[in-house]
Amino acid sequence: MTRLVSVLALAVFLLAAAAAAEPGPGPDRAPPAATVGIDPRADREPPAAKIVPRAFEAHGVRWVDEYHWLADRDDPDTMAYLAAENAYAERRLVRLRPLVEELAAELHARADGAHVSADFVEHGYVYRRRYVPGARFAAVVRRRNQPGASEQVVLDVEALAAGHKQYELNNYTVSPDNEIVVFAVDFTGDRRHRIFWRNLATGAVADTGIENAASDLVLAADSRTLFYLRTEPGTVRAHQLWRHTLGTPAAQDTLLHEEGDIGFELGVGRSKSDRYILLRSEHQNTSELRILRADRPHEPFRLVEPRRKGVVYAADHVGDSFYIRTNLDAPDFRLVRAPEDAPGAANWVEILPETPGRHIAYFSTFETFLATVEDGEAGRTVRVFRRADMREIAVPRPQALGVMDLYVADGNANRDASATTLQVRFNSLLHPTAIYEFDTRTGGLTLRERSLAARWFDPDAYEVKRIVATAPDGEAVPATVMYRKGRLRAGGNPTLVTGYGAYGWGQHPGFPGDWVSLIDRGFVYVLAHVRGGREKGQRWHDRGRMLAKMNSFTDFIAVTEAVVAQGFADPRRVFSQGGSAGGLLVGAAMNLRPELYAGVVAEVPFVDVLTSTFDTSLPLISLELEEWGNPVVKAQFDAIRAYSPYDNVAAKAYPPMFVTAGLHDTQVGYQEPAKWVARLRARKTDRNEILFLTNMEAGHTGLSGRFGAVAERARIIAWLVSLAEP
Repeated sequence: MTRLVSVLALAVFLLAAAAAAEPGPGPDRAPPAATVGIDPRADREPPAAKIVPRAFEAHGVRWVDEYHWLADRDDPDTMAYLAAENAYAERRLVRLRPLVEELAAELHARADGAHVSADFVEHGYVYRRRYVPGARFAAVVRRRNQPGASEQVVLDVEALAAGHKQYELNNYTVSPDNEIVVFAVDFTGDRRHRIFWRNLATGAVADTGIENAASDLVLAADSRTLFYLRTEPGTVRAHQLWRHTLGTPAAQDTLLHEEGDIGFELGVGRSKSDRYILLRSEHQNTSELRILRADRPHEPFRLVEPRRKGVVYAADHVGDSFYIRTNLDAPDFRLVRAPEDAPGAANWVEILPETPGRHIAYFSTFETFLATVEDGEAGRTVRVFRRADMREIAVPRPQALGVMDLYVADGNANRDASATTLQVRFNSLLHPTAIYEFDTRTGGLTLRERSLAARWFDPDAYEVKRIVATAPDGEAVPATVMYRKGRLRAGGNPTLVTGYGAYGWGQHPGFPGDWVSLIDRGFVYVLAHVRGGREKGQRWHDRGRMLAKMNSFTDFIAVTEAVVAQGFADPRRVFSQGGSAGGLLVGAAMNLRPELYAGVVAEVPFVDVLTSTFDTSLPLISLELEEWGNPVVKAQFDAIRAYSPYDNVAAKAYPPMFVTAGLHDTQVGYQEPAKWVARLRARKTDRNEILFLTNMEAGHTGLSGRFGAVAERARIIAWLVSLAEP
């Protein structure tokens, strides 16, 4: 999940909250007598978190949060509660051990061959990721782009990660002179990186001394001047651009630019031509760009176009022009061109107009052509145009339904501006990930690499259908359904309905991966393309955010009802699953219609929306109020309060739940699912189990490496299968 309250507004809110707070434990107070413990020998009695009432007030509304204390990770009771929940979940899962072990072996074997890498060319070398069976991580290797060239290891990630439980190499860049590689590593999963560099001739690895950095890295044309971003303490917002000379102490680095608006975050990259360094400052609906000649790293950056609220633009450079994607006068975006010496909006010339309902997600430029990636009709596709006259060159699709986009391995594939071919990636519910090469001269599409999943996955054994549900306001909501042929029963099957619906990121109909193991055990798998994504363009996003966010949840419920009504789902065995903002989706839908679901899986769920959006010191919150709303504004406060899962837990029956968290998660703090589970345990009127597992060594995306998710996903699938048994 990605996630504008002023500091003053926050301070006013917290002062009001403190003034209204009921007496509770603090440094000089004892815990209340109502604190409840747990008998560790009792398999059926879950933990009960202590109750420490804390009152808040805003807009004349007063509410009490009895589990606010769980946000304090330094409180020994917090760690004790998380440990108790983990222990309880482990005890409850013992009964599923045979199935969990069977699934873990199955998923591990499939994960060992699930990754696919194709060659790509940059600076005269051919690069690829080489996967060794059984290894957690790949090696990045290269050879000169000439016949008979020997292979050279750029980064042996498996060796570098040895001894580290968590090791996320989130970016690397090779110098223009091909002599060194700089790379950024996150050792905890909290999105704070340490930067290293390696001499490719000697193999020596050096620590730059740069800590708390974002993963963006750019080397200037001199191959020794590095531009990187530092993250803001607390929020982990990339807010400063720094310049570093490799081989010198980080203490001598120069601060070049600081983004002072807490609603904006920086990003830095390089143009396709390699002639410019691009410094982006981005908010959800506003952006601006600064540029610097890569061969003049000590000159100041030049502003392209000042930020204007609601105007988004992103640029790349090829030849003597900048090519720009913008929503100016085009909600679903258009492409414009501008001369490199005067790239401001006054000189933008439209070259590809907007197509309403088809959102241009991003684009890539080359010397002879350019490519766009577009979302529409609950799918994603690639379009290619000749640069000279913008005549479209038709790109064949392997299948009608699916996800077709550019191959962007390590952010470096499709980097050769002189290429006449384009590497595209395609996958669908029936098509494991494959990489194709599209020849822009002949229009031919050639398969280059295919995931090893094709060895065990038989597409002829499954059926995929697109259906439509009708939302309460009459909107047609698409959904994609998958099941094994010959397994659909009269009266419906156990069914898993999944969704996301936020930030304009859709639930694309891509290869289901681990969920194939669930489908093979009789489940129908459903992707709900709810509002909040961009499956139908920008309008689909706008009608599922801020004051209209409730549409996401009612869309999800409408899809659930539709798969039952159309005979796919057994109404007694319908389950839901979502992660991050998708966890918010399933949590809110469960509050609205708990009787619809036989079980809910919420992975690192964003469920404490009201408290979080009031606190801009939390990671991502200041960047995301255009998505959820600003609770300082009364109407937006009311909208958030109406759907926030934590704030709407009531004394009623809820379905069984499987909830996860990551202790080092800086996108959704562990305390959100922890508080939610604690309140559900205290208020719900049923005896249905809640399993809550916190990964004490990981962040938002779980443990790193190819097998990091295997144990957790095996448990979730086993739990769903057990609940679906007649």
